[in-house]
Amino acid sequence: MEEIKNRLQEALELRGMMPVELAKKSGVTKGAISKYLKGTIKPKQNAIGAMAEALGVSPAWLLGYDLTPEGDPIVRIEYERLNETNRARLLAYYQALLDAQGGEEDGDG
Repeated sequence: MEEIKNRLQEALELRGMMPVELAKKSGVTKGAISKYLKGTIKPKQNAIGAMAEALGVSPAWLLGYDLTPEGDPIVRIEYERLNETNRARLLAYYQALLDAQGGEEDGDG
């Protein structure tokens, strides 16, 4: 429940939205949203879906899964575990990807 409470607060801040606005946009009552933000109750699936849609985030992210708010997987590279040669290779590969992508800012290159 703590993860949902934290993610809900993060999503509200991310969107610059107040809980009352979320209630209006999602159809979830102000009282229920208040309880979710306090961590006293866990939202049901339909409330998660409605709030996620209103906030423009992934329901899975709102539930605490290891995703970006948009629902993309988070990739973690354990850079410190690589030796110096492989660190240099990784950085060179990363730079080559950016160069190949060119001026396309969205990453769909």
